[in-house]
Amino acid sequence: MTKQLANLVKIAKQKLDMQEKNLLRNQTLITHKYAHIDSINVQIASIPMPSSGSFSAYQSQKNSIQAYLYEIHEIQMQIGILRDEQEYIKQQIRIAHLEHEKMLYLYNKAKNAQTLENNKQEVKQLDEVTIMLHTRQKNNANT
Repeated sequence: MTKQLANLVKIAKQKLDMQEKNLLRNQTLITHKYAHIDSINVQIASIPMPSSGSFSAYQSQKNSIQAYLYEIHEIQMQIGILRDEQEYIKQQIRIAHLEHEKMLYLYNKAKNAQTLENNKQEVKQLDEVTIMLHTRQKNNANT
């Protein structure tokens, strides 16, 4: 039975590790999204605004800035989705951790019970051997 429980502990640990990897992957994606926003902000800052010239050049620059701002907004929406996923993954980690702890507890409990049973059997066998030796010595003394 302890082997079966050991396998269950191993499976629970694998599930926990998988969820932790998912969390790490999610956090990496969020970090990349923020880095992308930073690079877009650098691009926006490097766009020169015309101080003189035609209005169409100004409109063109304004439209390109608006496109960048729209892209930032889209990335922020993606980050929001990733943060929601992150919360879900954290809940899954908590559940997986509880399952792992439960399986580990049951495994240790079964292992301790088996150890106690083995110790009882050993004591019983030692008692039987002692009785047999005592009986043999008694019989040898009587003859």
